[in-house]
Amino acid sequence: MSTFSGLNTALSALYAQRRALDLTGQNIANANTEGYSRQRVELSPAEAVSTPARWSTSPGTGDGVRITDVTRLHNEFMTNRTRADRGLNEYLQARNAVFGNVEQAIGEPSDTGLQSQLADFWSSWSDVANRPGDLSARSQLISRANTITGTMGSTRQNLDDLFGATRESLDADIAVVNQTSTGIADLNYRITLAKNASLPTNELADQRDQLVQRISELTGAAGRLNENGSVDVSLGGNLLVQGDTVRNLAASGTTTVDGRTVNPVQVQFADNGSAAGISTGKIASHLEALTKTIPDTVAGLDSVARTLIQTVNDQHAKGWDITTMPSPTPPPPTTPNPQPGGAFFTGTSAKDITVAISDPTKVAASSTPTTPYQGDNANAMAKVAKDPLGADTQYRNFVVDIGIQAQTVNRRASSQQVISDHATAAEQAESGVSLDEEMTNMLQFQRAYEAAAKVISTVDTTLDTLINMKR
Repeated sequence: MSTFSGLNTALSALYAQRRALDLTGQNIANANTEGYSRQRVELSPAEAVSTPARWSTSPGTGDGVRITDVTRLHNEFMTNRTRADRGLNEYLQARNAVFGNVEQAIGEPSDTGLQSQLADFWSSWSDVANRPGDLSARSQLISRANTITGTMGSTRQNLDDLFGATRESLDADIAVVNQTSTGIADLNYRITLAKNASLPTNELADQRDQLVQRISELTGAAGRLNENGSVDVSLGGNLLVQGDTVRNLAASGTTTVDGRTVNPVQVQFADNGSAAGISTGKIASHLEALTKTIPDTVAGLDSVARTLIQTVNDQHAKGWDITTMPSPTPPPPTTPNPQPGGAFFTGTSAKDITVAISDPTKVAASSTPTTPYQGDNANAMAKVAKDPLGADTQYRNFVVDIGIQAQTVNRRASSQQVISDHATAAEQAESGVSLDEEMTNMLQFQRAYEAAAKVISTVDTTLDTLINMKR
């Protein structure tokens, strides 16, 4: 090896160690950048001439070091696992939030909730049975009935509002998916061009993985890395993004809970109207809330209202009120004129249930017109509270069922959060920046750079000695 080749070898070391230091600085600078994958310089020895030739000889040593690649420390398998776990986690966390909103709308258990109001309502019938001629007891009964209808109406309105808000969230999240898909396609195009031109693509790949992760959290979509550097994103077995081509999603169906059976909410591909097949992610939670959770809750509450209307009206129709009529002789005394009990409630659901009477004398507390001031029918009405098929029992079962479902989802969400956090931590350990490791690398590359510089200095001194020998 000549002296000049020694300079070249040392110079290649300077270039390589400087590039490694630059890359260490890049890693440190992005230590807190979300989605950044640390990078590593791949070094390999520059080989000496090893191909036999007539006039070529080998010095027997290499020609220094060369940079073969800048590797992005990224594990595709762990990334896909993290995407799947976080997609499921988003689904369960959103489901948990939906049940939290439903329970808040129902307002049970509570001392002022519908269950307590129903108990007061039946208790008022007992008061009327004990004091059938007391108009204040009858007025209290009507007041408590109005409280029940008001609570049912407001609860139903809260559920309607929750449906509308969830429907708007679905539209917003689908818009995010479409926008993100376009971003992935654009990055696919840029990465493919850069790879063809042998340009670095690591930072672009980090940006794209962030976007794919976002789509996975919303839809549970999976990504697949291609040989040309692009990523295909599939959803329910259908390609959402292929290279630089995008298929948009669109939501269809009712925007109000009343249209749930006629025009259910769906998510489809905009180009052909086929179902998107979203089974996890935040959007899947929206769909389940709009097609099952909220509609089932509304149906349960409406069923309780219908049962209350039916049972109370049926029993009330069996009684007689204490209506009186003026006598034709002055001064106008009144004479009893009992009338059969009419409808106590009107309406067909929790949305439109109302109290049909406002006059306390219209409460049919008696079971016979001959003795209107007795409370046999009111007493029978009070016993409706214990009917195993009555509104009270039905409402308790309704609330318990919601509570069980909410508890189940809450436990699953808590468990999945731990799993998702573990998967994310494992991926970060693989591709995230460790400042301790980078500081160690920085010292290592610094010492190697100094040593290469010392080699050049030594060779320079040797050359100076050699030149001076000729003088």
